[in-house]
Amino acid sequence: MLPEKLERKLTYFANAMQQQLDEKKHQATLAANSENQKSTAATLESTTRRNKIMLTAKRGELQRDANRKIAHAKVKAMAEYVASRKNLIDRLFVEIAAGLASFTQEDGYKSYLIERIEKAKTAYTFSIVKLSPHDMRLEDAIKTATGLTPETGKDDYIGGFVLLNESRSVMVDHTFKTRLQAAKKEFVYDQNG
Repeated sequence: MLPEKLERKLTYFANAMQQQLDEKKHQATLAANSENQKSTAATLESTTRRNKIMLTAKRGELQRDANRKIAHAKVKAMAEYVASRKNLIDRLFVEIAAGLASFTQEDGYKSYLIERIEKAKTAYTFSIVKLSPHDMRLEDAIKTATGLTPETGKDDYIGGFVLLNESRSVMVDHTFKTRLQAAKKEFVYDQNG
């Protein structure tokens, strides 16, 4: 009898111990799962924050790089535009100078020259008119029409004249070259539009 009673007690004790072990094992598993979930959540949150920071930094870096490239492209395009515009203006003024030189060969140039000399000499008492060497062919007609003494000026006048008083202290420059240079200065080479 004793062995049977003892065996029942041992079985009961073993079952109780197994139940406690199972309960502790279950509690330990729950605690480990809970700790694991907390750790995983914290790691995930930390990684997400770090990734967001890294993405924001990379996005900023890419935006700065894109802005630099855009600015460089704008500067390059503006420089090309300014150079192109300057070349067009220079070419325009070369064509105008050629047109003015051509005008000096036309029949109406002599009357134009005399009319302009007459208008200009009303501002002051002038006695000398300087003409380009090529325009000296009109010397007699100008002397007769204006009463001024023609003198040979520079070759680069293109056309037109310079008026001087007797002492050569007052001068009025109506050469095509000077007027063309003044017109060219009015063009702004680096202005937009």
